Amino acid sequence: MLDTIRVKYPIAPTDEQLLHWSKTTTETPTGIRKKYYYNYELDEVMLKFTYLPADYTGKPLLSLELSLPKLLFGNNYQMILGVKSTIEMGNYLLKDIPHVPTLDLAEGILIRLDMCCNYQVGDLVDDYIKALGYLDYPHRRTKYHRQEGVEFKAKHKTLKFYNKERESRRQEAAGILRQEITLMNPKDIQKLVDTKTPRLTDITKEFVIEQLENDLAKLRLLGNSILTYEKARKELCHAHGELAGMYYYAFLISKMDNSKKEIAADTKLHPRSIDRKLRKVVDVGIPLTLTEKDEPLPPLEIKL
Repeated sequence: MLDTIRVKYPIAPTDEQLLHWSKTTTETPTGIRKKYYYNYELDEVMLKFTYLPADYTGKPLLSLELSLPKLLFGNNYQMILGVKSTIEMGNYLLKDIPHVPTLDLAEGILIRLDMCCNYQVGDLVDDYIKALGYLDYPHRRTKYHRQEGVEFKAKHKTLKFYNKERESRRQEAAGILRQEITLMNPKDIQKLVDTKTPRLTDITKEFVIEQLENDLAKLRLLGNSILTYEKARKELCHAHGELAGMYYYAFLISKMDNSKKEIAADTKLHPRSIDRKLRKVVDVGIPLTLTEKDEPLPPLEIKL
């Protein structure tokens, strides 16, 4: 449900506490800017504290970044069950951290938010990753890391699908394909949660499911299988007739290997014309990718 978060507080550590923090000093046009850092390892989780004596409003700003499941379970492949219990247990574990003020996870303003879901797909993890690597997400760059994962990146937003066993190096995570949304811009979080002061208490299971499903829908994966080449050809011919079906099938194959810009250059078609032709594919319920397996890859079903 949730993984890494970063929360901020208008709180200042004491001078005695800051003696144990690292400090950097930077000259700016408005004067000297001081920034303090303190990392503390609690079992398997790294707690990253940052402190600015004065932010852009002149107030102190203390932030904490951590992985919630690592804090609770010592790993980040297990899903946290609920926000309320996570806050209660998290506060209990954080209360004895040395050299930092006492913080309440419920009071921190979210400035980073990772939402996630595990799909148990068995030995099909690499097949999903390979197929996902052909997809495009509107206004984002696709980065395919062979056998590791796929990223759909914007400046401050990233959607990832990856092999959780390889990433975590935990055999217990075998067969898990992880979908993960990372929001690094506080304004994006404010807009999504619809409040200027988004907190963990604003994040519900229903909210996370909605965001995960929205991203699946953008990739045309929501409720849709990833078909085999032969199955896709038959579906398109059944929906559009033999001649038109083969024409749209050829466009699907071309889109997997080429960008729209490359297709436009080769075919002399306007990008909007290409979009209309590809829409004939997705309107049948076929994502713009295929699998080389003998059977289609089942739809990704969110279960939190």
